[in-house]
Amino acid sequence: MLSSKLIRWSGFLAVLGGAIWTASWILANSTADGTRDVFGLSERGWRTVLLNPAMLLCMAGLVGFHAKQAGRSGSIGKSGFAICVLGLGTMLPGNIIEFWVSELFYGTQQPGWAVFWWGLLLLPIGLLLLGIGTLKARVFSGWRRAVPFGFGVTLALLILSGVALMLLSGSGSQGGFLRVLFLSIAAGWAVLGYALWSDKDEASRSVQGAG
Repeated sequence: MLSSKLIRWSGFLAVLGGAIWTASWILANSTADGTRDVFGLSERGWRTVLLNPAMLLCMAGLVGFHAKQAGRSGSIGKSGFAICVLGLGTMLPGNIIEFWVSELFYGTQQPGWAVFWWGLLLLPIGLLLLGIGTLKARVFSGWRRAVPFGFGVTLALLILSGVALMLLSGSGSQGGFLRVLFLSIAAGWAVLGYALWSDKDEASRSVQGAG
């Protein structure tokens, strides 16, 4: 079982993961579709150097968030956590397959991209279930209690809106949609991490105020 200090610090790791995730997409998109390097690295380099560690950091925050309420979030919360871990765990090898295995050996990124998307689609499902478990557990204080559910709703709406937009407007709108989607995911992990990191401080203030 994780100590309270490790649980709190895992929140900071998720905030860091969200920041690195944001940087990875900004730098990768600055490579002009792989036609030039930015700071000596191509899109494949930035996705490997930054995005892969960012997903691991976000996963650490997710583990800490679940650990803090595992005894009270019920089976629905545990199921949501497992689905979120599966989603991130699928996105990570999908990213590796896309930019290394598939591209190097087969000259295409499509198989890895498909694996990445399957993992991405699991996230809103897992977050919504985790969010229901978090609301039920009532471990987190104030707005923090609604973070995973709000994150899941936002992500689900973005994905549905993006699918509808691409069906109506064609693939030309894909670039802008992906930027909004992935930057929103980064922001969501950062907020979830901050909720975990800051919750102890508020609890301490409450105890001191009562004293």
